[in-house]
Amino acid sequence: MKIAREKLAVEYLSDALIILMKKMDYKDISITKICEKAGVTRMSFYRNYSSKEDVLKSWIKAITNSFLEETKISYKGDSSEEYFQKLFSHFKKYANICQLIYKAGLIYLIKDEFDRVFLELHKEEYDEYKSYFLAGGVYNIFLLWLIHGCKESPEELSSRLENLLVT
Repeated sequence: MKIAREKLAVEYLSDALIILMKKMDYKDISITKICEKAGVTRMSFYRNYSSKEDVLKSWIKAITNSFLEETKISYKGDSSEEYFQKLFSHFKKYANICQLIYKAGLIYLIKDEFDRVFLELHKEEYDEYKSYFLAGGVYNIFLLWLIHGCKESPEELSSRLENLLVT
């Protein structure tokens, strides 16, 4: 029961921070405001996080992990273009929140997660340099897509990325 309550508190805190980020500048959001919006105590916040940034890191990791769970069965059979299409389709669901993270000057949190995931996924296939190269390329395409308002479809993005990788 206690674990379920803590899991709910974590969810409420991330939801509260995202709601507040839609209404005000990130720098003006206090831990107290997040806790009030989430309906949890500051003690509960600090039991799970040490900063607002940690809340976002946790949220980013959760959406990345959900992508990995969705694709882990089919990944090996997919072409890289299909895989990137799935990646961009997944992140498109969260584009508005990713744009808030960008606006707050914290987009590097997503880059760090891309690096972590690409290193983990490709540790047996590629050396560390190639993994970072791929992560950086995919991240920068993703970033440009966010900056442009996510106008291109995931299919267009993955096709562009595939063309860049093979030329």
